[in-house]
Amino acid sequence: MMLKWATRLPLLAGLLASAAVPAQATTLEEAIAAAMNHAPEIEAARADTDAAEARIKEARSHGLPSATLSGTIGYGRLDPQEFFGLPAANVTPRAAQLTIEQPLFMGGRVSAGIAQARAGSEAARAGEGMTRSQIVVATVQAYGDVLTTRRMVTLYEQMLGQMEEIQRQARLRYKAGESPSTDVAQAAARLAEAQAALEQARGLVVSADARFTNLTGLAPQDLQPLPASPATPATLDEALDIARANNPALAQAQASLDVARAAARGARAERLPTVGAFAEGSTVRDQFFPGYRADGATVGVRARWQLFAGGRVGAKITETDSSVRAAEARVRAARAATDEQIISAFQGVRTAALVETAAGEQAQAAAQARDSVRHEVRVGMKPQLDLLDAEREATAGAVSEAKAQSDRIIAAYRLLALLGR
Repeated sequence: MMLKWATRLPLLAGLLASAAVPAQATTLEEAIAAAMNHAPEIEAARADTDAAEARIKEARSHGLPSATLSGTIGYGRLDPQEFFGLPAANVTPRAAQLTIEQPLFMGGRVSAGIAQARAGSEAARAGEGMTRSQIVVATVQAYGDVLTTRRMVTLYEQMLGQMEEIQRQARLRYKAGESPSTDVAQAAARLAEAQAALEQARGLVVSADARFTNLTGLAPQDLQPLPASPATPATLDEALDIARANNPALAQAQASLDVARAAARGARAERLPTVGAFAEGSTVRDQFFPGYRADGATVGVRARWQLFAGGRVGAKITETDSSVRAAEARVRAARAATDEQIISAFQGVRTAALVETAAGEQAQAAAQARDSVRHEVRVGMKPQLDLLDAEREATAGAVSEAKAQSDRIIAAYRLLALLGR
């Protein structure tokens, strides 16, 4: 017995400790902040941005001085065959050379490379912003789904309890000869319908909880009610102007066009010569004869001009020009898509607000109607089927109201994501 209690004490201590510390409520803003820190997609996008920034430094390095040190050392034996009276001897041939080069003229290759890297960095930053916006919208939707599905479970549990009571009353009245068997069968059918709806809602809760935890890393416990919608532009024209200047997808398409144009300039630069200054210093020991020494230093200018490349440069120019045309077409498509999405999202915000108001009025009216029908059925003014319908309509109205509240704030955040906010 003592061993049994000893094994239970750690469990009881853990339960008491968890009960002593109240669970802290989670707000929507806190959930979004948690998702920003937790989502691996954002970490990957941030890494892509860092890589793009590093490519700018790499592109700049092609116009900066470079220093190269090379050297060799070996061991061998030389036998000059008494030439110049030199005997055979063991030698350690070694050589070292230091070369410093500074590009003077690259035909525009370096500037084109820097421009291409900068545009790539802009595209990466736009992609990171788009990923963040998508995570925010997904988190808001997951947050709303958790609240909505749990509200649905509560409503369907209440409806199931009402259906069970209605079925019980129908059976009593049937046994007393006050109602036909049809009322009992109808009550049983609606009870089964309520049970199915409840089980479906419970399944949705599991999925919603898993999605929320995946996005935020938090347990979906004690979530606060949905707040008021964030501020959005007052007019459609204002929303379109903001989106055209800040939409991440449009910015990414424009940056991709800048990348293509810079690549085209770099391809044309391949036709021009390159010029660079250099300074070299070298030292050689035992290279040809035992005791051989040679040191040298050179300063000068090197030029290189490829006069014929078998069509490679021309093909590269054609390729990059085609890439520019494709990128320009994608920018036009992105602008049209952005306008379409803004119009749809802006109207979606208004529609969601109107639907929420209408759903609230519907839920209130359906609840009042259910209470009236319940009284009328009790006094025999209406049949049992009317109460079954009224219970279902009241529950459906309350579920619609919960969904409309979630849809309202999701629509607002979706519009803000398109606006680049």
